[in-house]
Amino acid sequence: MALTRKMLREMGIEDEKAEEIIKAHVETVDAFKGSILDYQTKYANLEQEFGSFREGISKEKSLKAKKQAVTEMLRELHIPEDCVNPILQVTDFEKIELTENGSLLDESAVRSGIEALWSGFIPKRYLSGAETANPPTNASDRGYSREDIRRMSSQEINENYQAIKLSLGATND
Repeated sequence: MALTRKMLREMGIEDEKAEEIIKAHVETVDAFKGSILDYQTKYANLEQEFGSFREGISKEKSLKAKKQAVTEMLRELHIPEDCVNPILQVTDFEKIELTENGSLLDESAVRSGIEALWSGFIPKRYLSGAETANPPTNASDRGYSREDIRRMSSQEINENYQAIKLSLGATND
């Protein structure tokens, strides 16, 4: 219900007093309107700050996930642990994108980029046997006596047939 002059007259309040009451009422309402606007402005500012805060947290989580994915890739490439952190510090993570499950979106492109930029840190692995100065002689050079052959089973004779043949001096196949 609104405060009106008619309502004040019906209450038996004089016109001069009614004007004073209405003037005081208008000042009160205007003060409330001003405080409402202040609170709306404060609310909008807080909402904007919270949005910025939430966005910052989201970016921070994304950066952490990207760093984790790249770190795993660096370890797969056998880059020494001492070099991993310096490489992460100079990596541009804004160009790297992740899938929903946290893996790298274009893993082959990231891998080839790392291999191209950091090839000096990626160890080259070649498998080779140990070099021996005096390699052992071939087991087939062993000589067998007739006594050795008599003690052998037929399977052993079949396995060592060429060596037995050479021991006995046979040259026919």
